[in-house]
Amino acid sequence: MIQTKKRSVSSSENGASDKPVKKLKKDSATKPADTKPKVKTLKKDGAVKSSFSKPAGKFQKKTSPSAGGGKPGEKVEKKPFVANTPESKKEYWNGLKAKQKELRQQRRQNKSKELYELSVSAKKIYEKLKRKTAEGKEELVQKLHELLGKENAYAKIATSHDTARVIQCMIKNASEEIRDQIASSLMPCVVDLATSKYGHHCVTSLFKHGSKHLWARVVDAIIKDVLKMVNHTFSSAIVDSAYNEYATNEQRNFMRQAFYSELYKLDKDRTVHAMKDCWKTNAYMKTSVLSTVKEHLVHAANKKLTDNSLLHALLMEFLEEAGTTERSEVMELYIPLLASISSTRDGTGAAIYCFLHSVVKDRRAALKAMKPYIEKLSIHEHGHRLIMCILNCYDDTVTLGKQVIAPIMEQVETIVGSGEWGRKVVGWIFSPDDKDLLHPTQIELLNGYLEHSKKDKEVRRKEVFAAAKETFCKQMESNASFWLRGGHTALLTASILKNCTFDLQGEELAQLHRALAKVVCDPDWKVHENEINLDGSILSLEVDKKPKENVTPGTERKIKKIKKSPFEEDKAAAREKQLASNPLVNGLEHAGIHIALKKMIKQDQEKRQLAGEDVSQFGFAIVEELTVEHAGTWIGQNRPSFLLLLIFENSTDEVQQMLRKKLVPLKKELKAQKHTGGKLLAEKLKL
Repeated sequence: MIQTKKRSVSSSENGASDKPVKKLKKDSATKPADTKPKVKTLKKDGAVKSSFSKPAGKFQKKTSPSAGGGKPGEKVEKKPFVANTPESKKEYWNGLKAKQKELRQQRRQNKSKELYELSVSAKKIYEKLKRKTAEGKEELVQKLHELLGKENAYAKIATSHDTARVIQCMIKNASEEIRDQIASSLMPCVVDLATSKYGHHCVTSLFKHGSKHLWARVVDAIIKDVLKMVNHTFSSAIVDSAYNEYATNEQRNFMRQAFYSELYKLDKDRTVHAMKDCWKTNAYMKTSVLSTVKEHLVHAANKKLTDNSLLHALLMEFLEEAGTTERSEVMELYIPLLASISSTRDGTGAAIYCFLHSVVKDRRAALKAMKPYIEKLSIHEHGHRLIMCILNCYDDTVTLGKQVIAPIMEQVETIVGSGEWGRKVVGWIFSPDDKDLLHPTQIELLNGYLEHSKKDKEVRRKEVFAAAKETFCKQMESNASFWLRGGHTALLTASILKNCTFDLQGEELAQLHRALAKVVCDPDWKVHENEINLDGSILSLEVDKKPKENVTPGTERKIKKIKKSPFEEDKAAAREKQLASNPLVNGLEHAGIHIALKKMIKQDQEKRQLAGEDVSQFGFAIVEELTVEHAGTWIGQNRPSFLLLLIFENSTDEVQQMLRKKLVPLKKELKAQKHTGGKLLAEKLKL
């Protein structure tokens, strides 16, 4: 049976207690005890609400009797009410910014009072020196040098964001003597400056504005700590620039030696020009050198600091000398980074080596990682070699079409218009092994990569062409004038049309011929005398377009006016100078385009011999598009007359009759011509 605890009896029930009783004060004893809490009534919007005031707890904050929270009996001034308007917000933020600026200056002053006052004085002179129209810049630089040189403060202030600009401006405008003195002050702490967020710009300025003697001094300072600088974000770019542009061959060898072994950190060996020279006399060093270089390459790959020409040279040497196991471990890390290491000659060679010697799975992963950079690689001086290697030896043409060919075809005009490297890539897709587009040595090198491929060469090239055919035809039909924009592009067009006779169907080839013929027969067709690349280096002249007939005046979309740049006049003058040296000429009279058109017309006879009489002919498209009026203009010029002569010689009887029919009304004008083309055309037609 569960027993319950008995209720304790109160002291009042049991009688008097032994505990002493606390005496009450008289005031409190006379007042009756309130058993209920006080009730407060609050009026809000006419409604009466009741709230119970709770007794103050032990840890509750005690409020002062005054409403403002001040001392008892003290009057608190209320802040004036400010309306929430844009003006009040602006005034508030301006005041807050001014207060923050004062605090920032105070902190800097407390940190180093001498340097703060020195930097303030230097920046006042710098504000005058940095102006483009400033006079007496040498005197201002001398004044700054006296101010900063006495205190030996160059190295101290070079890491700050504002004073670093002062030093950069001094290096830019200083004489060679003062520049050498500034460099001498900065040289002991080159590593600290190169790894600084703002200080590395000062080291870059020494390279940019210094002499060859100064370059050698800075490179020698970098060689001492090249291992540390290569693995830092800011200094890695400086090492890359120094190795690629400013270092001598001997200094490049010394920079690489630091990665071979710790023996070469302090003592350099002038007889070691490559990695394999380390173990010529001591064979036991091969293992240690390869393991040391491997550690550096792995560390750089893990930190994603592989866009460095020094590391590219080391990687290429390592892949050639390392064993199979070590090589595969390094290749596995660099397969996803092929795009970043293809910025130099050695890096591209290493990227090609990694791609050719990797398995199918790694190749597919490499293409997936490269897809966003295909366009940039295609127009790069060295990267285009990697793209051409992939196009020539990768067997999975379906994946190749999605990851490589599709991005190229989407930007084919940009790639072709950016220079010779882009034209080589596009030319290899449609016309491989073409000696008109590539040097025989490069063709032989690309064909040497075929030993790492299993699929038949001709089968792969047909599949590659099929993947690019549809997009290319649409691009050429929609903008045929681009493909005849200059001599180099026109030669590329001629080579493409020559090699696609069997791959394109009759109607597809005919559409391309008609699109090009419309451009050739346009009387207003003009091109630049020297072909212009689309990389922005040379500005092209925009041809004034005729206004549309269906657009009424005043209904055009208004464009927001852009604030005029203060250098706009100088830019316009430079643009006029460039355009004056590269005028517009008639497309038919352009020498390079004339050669390309002759090739395209001569192809008609070769195509008929290979594919039959029904094949599309470029000469037929020109004759069909040419009117009698335009033909009269053609016979008045030498080169267009030669084109008509070639059309007559390489076309079928039907086309010859069409051409004769259009030139018979111009018999007198043709016989009156004194240039060679007109005379030969009149003799050929027997008019």
